[in-house]
Amino acid sequence: MIFFTLIILLLGFIGIFFGGKYVIVGLENISSRLGISHLLVGLTVLAIGTSLPEISVSVMGGIDKLLGYSEIIDGIVIGNKIGSFLVNITLILGLLGLSQHIFVSKWILRREGPMLFISVIIFLIVAVDGVITRFDAGILILSYSLYLILIIKSEKKIERIKNEKELLETEELDQVDFIPIEYAKKTTSIKKDIGIFLIGLLILLLAAEIVVLSAIDLATEFNIPGNVVGILIVGIGTSIPELSVDLIALRRKSAGIAVGDILGSNICDILLATGSGAIITSFNVPSILILFDIPMLFGAILITYFSLLTEKVLKRWESILLLSYFGFYSFLKLLFFSI
Repeated sequence: MIFFTLIILLLGFIGIFFGGKYVIVGLENISSRLGISHLLVGLTVLAIGTSLPEISVSVMGGIDKLLGYSEIIDGIVIGNKIGSFLVNITLILGLLGLSQHIFVSKWILRREGPMLFISVIIFLIVAVDGVITRFDAGILILSYSLYLILIIKSEKKIERIKNEKELLETEELDQVDFIPIEYAKKTTSIKKDIGIFLIGLLILLLAAEIVVLSAIDLATEFNIPGNVVGILIVGIGTSIPELSVDLIALRRKSAGIAVGDILGSNICDILLATGSGAIITSFNVPSILILFDIPMLFGAILITYFSLLTEKVLKRWESILLLSYFGFYSFLKLLFFSI
């Protein structure tokens, strides 16, 4: 039974990965045909696209809770957001940094760095009373919308300065083949693009439901708190798209895309993804997340930010430090702070 549940959970993660990719491709093709700015499409596709797993888990978790399916959904959904955030800036960034030195531009650090802290502070403010209501969800979504406007404006400034080095880091990636997008070579029909989007969306939502239900089964079978499953299992699984995109970006010598995607995706996860589920129904926030996991998350942000800030490069020993921090956090979480 446990083995079967793990297989179903794995299939759910695979479905989330492929469903998310085809939703992105369909949206990008449709937007291009409608004449929407390539810059706007690129920013929203890259920033929100790799966060679709976390968004879909929140939405399906909200629907399941609204239907009264399980009491531990809250811990799984909210734990997933914190877990994905922490996994991205420690485990994934650490793995990427082991493969090569990662150089980061000043404008990425100046823009995304402070916003990492701000996004978690906003989350903490709305969650500190133990519940994220629909009103709180509106605050989270509005905060992300304002942030998105900010990055669009900053990217337009970069676009105007064509000879600066940072311009190379704004290159768009196709989310299926991960190659530069060439809009002039579009050959698909609008009906096919809509079909790709709808099929991808269906796969994504079904896979997210499978992940949520499988996570509930695991938590129930092993008597594990939902927040632990959400952080250390669902959180890692829904971070797979970021790892995939960023590895390809590094192979293409586009480290700026990799780091920008990780930082931007985290902000999207904690604000937009959380708000997307809580707008359906309120989520209770386990007190252990406020007392232990959020402080540990702030610690991870500090280590990551100052590692990138020194010489604007993430060295291998700093990558090992990030990986060690994740291991230390997981050890404490499992042994002492799982309730």
